[in-house]
Amino acid sequence: MLRVAERFGVSSTLMAQVCRSLDVPRPSRGHWAKLSHGKHSPQPPLPPIGPGVPLGWRRGEKLASRSPLPKPPVRRPRRIAQEGAGDRLHSVLVGAAEVFASGRLIEQDFLKPGKRQLADVVVSKGMLGAAFDVFNDLLHGLEQAGYPVMLAPKDRTYWRSAVDERESPGKLVNRRHPALWSPSRPTLVFVGTVAIGLTLFELTETKEARRVGDQYLPLDQAVKYRPRSGWPQWSWTIPHAFATGRLCLQVYSPYPGTHWIHRWVERKPGELR
Repeated sequence: MLRVAERFGVSSTLMAQVCRSLDVPRPSRGHWAKLSHGKHSPQPPLPPIGPGVPLGWRRGEKLASRSPLPKPPVRRPRRIAQEGAGDRLHSVLVGAAEVFASGRLIEQDFLKPGKRQLADVVVSKGMLGAAFDVFNDLLHGLEQAGYPVMLAPKDRTYWRSAVDERESPGKLVNRRHPALWSPSRPTLVFVGTVAIGLTLFELTETKEARRVGDQYLPLDQAVKYRPRSGWPQWSWTIPHAFATGRLCLQVYSPYPGTHWIHRWVERKPGELR
């Protein structure tokens, strides 16, 4: 350890931390003494790269702190209930709600925060609290079942599947402007060594709408603003998308070159929980 640390110009303590971060095995206690007396001391093999383990390190890089990850499950694990899990935020969500809440609003009051390294939640301002509660319970539940959740490691190539927030997408391409917020790193759950992407978003539905001032309103709401003389001749109605207050959980394959998506859609608010 001293010789390797000297090569990199760091302390042996930091070198030990680097090995621990990379899952590189170190000599056991008494290894060198056994070799010097001609005794056998086997070298531990380099283990397979586990989920979330960085592939390399350079001097000056900050070491990622991470807890030991579970081994791939041999059989379906039994969920162990933990009281109060919903009372604390999952590490992926810590500090994210404040960043979302301070973001700018785009059409249908969807939030577009100024940062992109956040949990994959795409909702309107009014649904922020409910969405974080549901996502927090989901992430805690997955980890209690033995499946670690994290933002995608920086040194791996994972892609995030696009979100079509329309309740009934149909055949037409969703040419949405402005575009919805999207994260720079997918939110992943690891089942053994297999990564699965997670996105929680709010659905929109298309209604016939009329423009009133600087916004579109459904016809049943726009009627309150109807002038006594009636709508002007140049006024017209158009189909327009509106946030529904209902959530959708989308899971997908984050591996480039693959395509697999599954969605759980709420038919009424609160159903997803």
